[in-house]
Amino acid sequence: MKASPRVSVIVPCYNAARYLAEALNSILEQQPSPEEVIVIDDGSTDGSTAIAERFGPPVRCVRQEQAGAATARNHGVSLASGDLIAFLDADDLWPDGSLATRLALLDVDRELDMASGLVKQFISPELPDEIRRTLVCPEETSRARVAGAMLIRRSAFDRVGEFNPTFRIGEAVDWVARADAAGLVNAVANEVVLLRRVHTTNTTTRLRSAKSDYLRVLKASIDRRRAAESGESTTGSG
Repeated sequence: MKASPRVSVIVPCYNAARYLAEALNSILEQQPSPEEVIVIDDGSTDGSTAIAERFGPPVRCVRQEQAGAATARNHGVSLASGDLIAFLDADDLWPDGSLATRLALLDVDRELDMASGLVKQFISPELPDEIRRTLVCPEETSRARVAGAMLIRRSAFDRVGEFNPTFRIGEAVDWVARADAAGLVNAVANEVVLLRRVHTTNTTTRLRSAKSDYLRVLKASIDRRRAAESGESTTGSG
């Protein structure tokens, strides 16, 4: 009988006590369930660690000094024992069937390096109407390859390398661009695999001053493409 692949889910968390339990439950309710769920508390001051620790196995929580989402994800991957790596931000959710949908793609085609799916955004239901009216939340789904929608073979992740910790935002966009440059093969399911919560303290809202990071991500991608076209090699995580 073929052994099922072991899935490690990495959950970077910074002051997400309001949403963390819901995120973890959405992971644990997946069928099949993951081998382990590693919460990396990135210096939270709101009791997030205590919430994660109440779950017990397969959830474990590791604290680090605040260093950003990229470093938290990298820390989680370094601790992971699974054959497959997945990510979920502490304020987002996986709908029912999310993990099974992506696993099925990888099981059918062993040449695939990663699998993703559709992403749908939703406004956090606890927000008052006057706040909800100020938030932008597209109704349509998208094929955006954000971290929470991807399921990646560990060997493929290692080929691309870690998330670039110099990016405060946009680190996942940079990783995907590097994965494309490395020739990773991705399949996209025509099903929603990630629900992205829109609220008043999203990372991109808190770090508006860091949006220049997206320009750095774009420049790094262009530089890699030019280097490849000229036959030069590029190294590092940038």
